[in-house]
Amino acid sequence: MATARFLHAADLHLGSPLKSLGNAIGDAELQRFKQLVNGAFDRLVQTAIDEQVDFVVLAGDVYDTAERDPGAQRRFLLGLRRLTKTGIRVFMVHGNHDPLTKNIKDGLVPEGVVVFPAGKLGVETIKMRNGAEVVVAGVSYSKTEEDKNLVPLFAGLSGKTIVGVLHTNVGGNTQHGNYAPCSVNDLEQSPVNYWALGHIHLRTVKQTPRGWWAYPGNLQGRSAKAAETGPKGVLIVDVDEAGSISEPRFVECSTVRFARVDVEVDRVAEVGGVDDQVVAQLQTLVSESGGLPHLVRLELTGQTDIAALLDSPKWDRQQTLAEGNQALDGGAIVKLEFSCVPRVDLAEQRTRGTLLGTVLNELDKEEITDDIREAATSLLVNTLGAHQ
Repeated sequence: MATARFLHAADLHLGSPLKSLGNAIGDAELQRFKQLVNGAFDRLVQTAIDEQVDFVVLAGDVYDTAERDPGAQRRFLLGLRRLTKTGIRVFMVHGNHDPLTKNIKDGLVPEGVVVFPAGKLGVETIKMRNGAEVVVAGVSYSKTEEDKNLVPLFAGLSGKTIVGVLHTNVGGNTQHGNYAPCSVNDLEQSPVNYWALGHIHLRTVKQTPRGWWAYPGNLQGRSAKAAETGPKGVLIVDVDEAGSISEPRFVECSTVRFARVDVEVDRVAEVGGVDDQVVAQLQTLVSESGGLPHLVRLELTGQTDIAALLDSPKWDRQQTLAEGNQALDGGAIVKLEFSCVPRVDLAEQRTRGTLLGTVLNELDKEEITDDIREAATSLLVNTLGAHQ
């Protein structure tokens, strides 16, 4: 069967100031990274063109704030023009960062771009190039803190293939505001075949009896939080002639990656060896990403005989940062943390009346796998070992 496709993106946060970097890097470097980050939306547009999609859905938080940055507005408008000139339609909703207030309603979008209304469901029908007829429906926020479950608005939809566009918190994810809250059951009981969701920045794809619900994650990472790290981008969704929807396929669009890198220094015998370990891991990180710039939160971990030296002036942190930044080849270490602990003699601890020794002896009695025992022991030593 002939296949057509659409692109699903969310949480573009255009105009994001990258406040998370704080004073970790200089002003010139900060401006350079801001310029790089701005290129993520251009990659989204080019991906849509390269993939020959019939339409694009944007599931909220296109802008980082309701007071949209003028430069971001211009980039967005130019990108929309490129899409519509190639025959790609765009359907979008507004979320908590960019609610559909009067100010935003006054903004112009090119012909071929549909902004779904706030407070009520907007519905459009598009015939894809393979003949499949798809109903695209969505609803925008009218305020920053939408507290109503908006899924019931989609209940009356009919059609063989329905795409629902919604900015929502499914299942009460505590890492994000609980806006337009709904449950997985709400999604699955609706007539929608593909839920194009936004708001949660961690990419998530789940199958339902009717099709799929998915968060593509944000388009471009903004900090070293776990949900913001790694590849970021969009989902490409195939639709066959009969209207059946395939599992979404991820395509990276980020121009800068954020990363959390833990460097274990257990086997490092001298302070100078720390830099070698750091450089090796950062070089691997860059190599595996195809050379993309990285902004890294670096943490030294593990049990080591040189823990005291690493926590003293004898360890030149600036040298480590300099060599690490060079290894990142255009990236930067934005935070350096130290959580090493002195090496602990486990056998000796088990013979002593310390808290660590007592817990280790209790752990020995448990019937668990070696992997779990090793992980638990490491956790205990890292949290209790320095206090024995």
